[in-house]
Amino acid sequence: MTLPAIIADDEMRTLTDVIESLGYGDNPQLSVAELVEAFGERAFGALILILALMSLFPWPPGGKAVFSAPIILLSVELAVQRDTVWLPRWLLKASVSRAIYRQASQKVIKPIRWVERLSKPRLPMLTGEVADVITGLVCVLLAIMLALPVPLGDMLPALTLVIFGLAMTQRDGLAVIAGAIGTVICGVYLVLVWAAVVAVGERIYGWLTGLF
Repeated sequence: MTLPAIIADDEMRTLTDVIESLGYGDNPQLSVAELVEAFGERAFGALILILALMSLFPWPPGGKAVFSAPIILLSVELAVQRDTVWLPRWLLKASVSRAIYRQASQKVIKPIRWVERLSKPRLPMLTGEVADVITGLVCVLLAIMLALPVPLGDMLPALTLVIFGLAMTQRDGLAVIAGAIGTVICGVYLVLVWAAVVAVGERIYGWLTGLF
């Protein structure tokens, strides 16, 4: 396998360029600190996007919370208008096998590249400082939904977080609108699931009380 060409100028590197290049390096482990440094000014959106993508893979019960916690932290930092990403030292030192990362990234790189080609900076009023505050708060809610033990309830918020991550990285206001629509869908789905759980609970309660 040949090493993809590394573009010298970071401003010219696309999101997928950076994602691919991180799969190669002298250190067999890829640390969170290296991820933050590689994405630079785009770190907030890019990290949220990558963490949300990783949460879509099968994980044992409770595994989604591992991704939800850092997404919440990043989203809060975005909402309070931090210029750079801050993460606890222990989290910056956390790492994953570069080979595993490379295999996982190859599974999603094509759809990301396809969306990336359609995406571009537009509707700047939806990607400015005020909009970032709202986007950050919405992403906090989505990350909380991601950690909830709701059947299939983690996939919708994860996909919506991917859209918001891409929107922030590309400064694409149209993607922000798509993320807002996805958030509404997530909310409606959770309400429907909650209503179904309550209805089943009431029936079970009625059946039990009828036995006595």
